[in-house]
Amino acid sequence: MKNIGVVLAVGITAVIVIIIGFMNFFPVSESALPAEGESDAAPVAEVTSVDTAAVQAAFEAREALLQAQIAELDGEYAERQTTYDLRAEEIGALIVTAEGQLAQLGEQETVLQEQIEQLLLAQTERSATYEGQRQQAYYQYQVNIDQLQLQLDEANAKLSEALAQVGQ
Repeated sequence: MKNIGVVLAVGITAVIVIIIGFMNFFPVSESALPAEGESDAAPVAEVTSVDTAAVQAAFEAREALLQAQIAELDGEYAERQTTYDLRAEEIGALIVTAEGQLAQLGEQETVLQEQIEQLLLAQTERSATYEGQRQQAYYQYQVNIDQLQLQLDEANAKLSEALAQVGQ
């Protein structure tokens, strides 16, 4: 919005300067038509005079306004530049911090990968040990069941003998 005002001010000033230039180089002359009762033999020529002091004062006022607007814009530009520089520094610091954290996370990832590999190896070893113990326990259980079955069969045979002797 402020730029539009500056552009308009410069444009109006340029138009005024062009008009003054035309008036100085091409004076305005008006041929008056013969008034009633006057003849064509005596044309009246009027030259419009321009008050150059007033135009110069208007030009200087416009120039002062433009200079004030330029100074204001320069101040705003410097203020914004300072703000942008501060934000750039803050963002730079944040980037450095983030890169440091990223490096730490990379190191932690490497350590965790090693731990995962160790845990998987331990799991595999324990699974193998457990499977061996399970098979051994199953075998021992089968042996014990077979022994108990044999003892039960012997006891039943003895019981049958004892019942047969009692029954006689």
